[in-house]
Amino acid sequence: MKGLFLSILLIIAPLTALHAAPAATNMYEIEVVVFENRLSDLEGGELWTRAQGKSVNAEKDASVGSGDKPPADSPLSAATTALESSGRHHVLAHLRWQQSAEAKSVSKPVKIGSAAGELDGTLRFYLSRFLILDLNLALREMQSGGIFSGVSEKDTIVYRLNEPRRIKVSETYYFDHPKFGALVRVSPAKAGGQP
Repeated sequence: MKGLFLSILLIIAPLTALHAAPAATNMYEIEVVVFENRLSDLEGGELWTRAQGKSVNAEKDASVGSGDKPPADSPLSAATTALESSGRHHVLAHLRWQQSAEAKSVSKPVKIGSAAGELDGTLRFYLSRFLILDLNLALREMQSGGIFSGVSEKDTIVYRLNEPRRIKVSETYYFDHPKFGALVRVSPAKAGGQP
């Protein structure tokens, strides 16, 4: 009888731990830096096809909060400073927010864009069997000189970066394209609720 009780206890204990663990680690801090490459030799003479200038925003965007700028000690702030000061890159967006890891069917994409309007897109973070980042960005570049806003669709070229990727927590990931790239880091959220 004692052996049967011990066997049942050994079976139930891991199951209880499995159910309790996700609640403690379900909130994550996500930081994203999107930058434009200003190196003409990166293109390698490739010919780019003109894409339609449609918005890539999903119907249900989560809001990050306008003007939320990560503090100087955030994990990707040093990379942002280095990219901008190199003169070979231009930072288009640097955002940080907290979000829970939900199933793909209920997760909401977060809108990512630049102040001038040349960058538009979303980042979706969700839990499948693993943690997944799904980045869907579009960068619009003018064909000829002038101011970006107010330019017709026929005068712009649209470059797309669309990639889902399985990730591990507390690692920095680089999503690349010859014209622009993104650095993304997902970390467990700190206690207290604020990033």
